[in-house]
Amino acid sequence: MPTSAQLPAHLTATRRTLTVWLLSNLGGTAWLVLDFCRYSPEDFAIPLVVGLMAALLSLATVPLAIPFFAMAQQQCITWRCRLLALAAVLLVFALGNFALLHLLPIGPASSLLRFSWPYLGTALAAALWVYRPQPAQRRQAAPLLLTWQPRPSRHPLLA
Repeated sequence: MPTSAQLPAHLTATRRTLTVWLLSNLGGTAWLVLDFCRYSPEDFAIPLVVGLMAALLSLATVPLAIPFFAMAQQQCITWRCRLLALAAVLLVFALGNFALLHLLPIGPASSLLRFSWPYLGTALAAALWVYRPQPAQRRQAAPLLLTWQPRPSRHPLLA
């Protein structure tokens, strides 16, 4: 599997966007499951259905975040990189909630935010983790130097 440095920029940004999407959906659903099961353990199916719906609906907003993650990757100086990634998460979260409130009969914004806050929290944490400062990579020796081997000596007694 190629590393991030070997992939083209748009593929790395897509992979990072999908990583943030996956981590935020898994984390948000787990958060909701824990919250629901705290009071009534038999209601564990409700947050799982909400998590499935959130994953499907948020997958439609992933293409909106890819340009932001690509810019974050190009500007990857610790704080600037993270700031662009967090801006992408907040923009996609706002657009997703706006679309849900106006396109689906969900009800008041307070009921939607009760279900979507865990996803925002885990998406922000995932973006901060994906765009964490990386240690400097060590430079490897040139390929020719790695293949060089000393010749065997003609005089075995001197060796």
